Amino acid sequence: PGWRGEHVPTTTMFRALLVAASVAVAHACYSKAGTTLAMGDDTWVCLTIANSSDWTSNGELGYKRMAFPAKMDEFTKLEIDGSWESVDYSVDTLTSALGVSSGQELFMHVESEGQFSYQKRYRTTIGNAQAVTFPMNVAIVNMDMGEVVGITWDYGCFNCGSDSCAKNTYNYKGGTHSDGEAECYMNDADCSSNKCDMVVYVVWSGTDVNGNYLLSQQKRLSNFQLGDVKIKY
Repeated sequence: PGWRGEHVPTTTMFRALLVAASVAVAHACYSKAGTTLAMGDDTWVCLTIANSSDWTSNGELGYKRMAFPAKMDEFTKLEIDGSWESVDYSVDTLTSALGVSSGQELFMHVESEGQFSYQKRYRTTIGNAQAVTFPMNVAIVNMDMGEVVGITWDYGCFNCGSDSCAKNTYNYKGGTHSDGEAECYMNDADCSSNKCDMVVYVVWSGTDVNGNYLLSQQKRLSNFQLGDVKIKY
């Protein structure tokens, strides 16, 4: 098991196997490089999956952290192969590894150059104990003269109806983030690994070290009208 990457003209795609990626370049996920970035410079974008949204609790927190190499301002797709395997939490590799039982939740967030996004639920229950997964997110890395100053989310129910759309943004104390908007989820009964493996699209917004305005943010999904684009997880 290992890394697999593919470059295409408009999108950079990185896939990581769950078992291998969790140990790759862990320091890149939370350290700040101390340098400013120009378009096309090498950087890191990291995904962390945790069994709780409360990082302030004295209880033991389980998490997996995965580092992806990226080029600044290249529209990028990050995908974790094997992150969704089964409706049954007891046999799913990720939920089992993090000690999550049916009815409990998995959370994820994005990190880059020492900055953190708010958290999102990845697997959870909604309504009358309906097991669901939020498989796809769009992260916006905000830049100011080449320095990462924050990471926000692109919101919207781009590929689903209102009956499969819910708010899904959390702070690090276990509470909901008031500014978060709704996004699509899938019923676990309708999932397969092809549909519900974790996918995060990454764009950059702001200016690079030379003052150039970054262009990849133009591809965030909220810039398109519903029906203009079909999303493939």
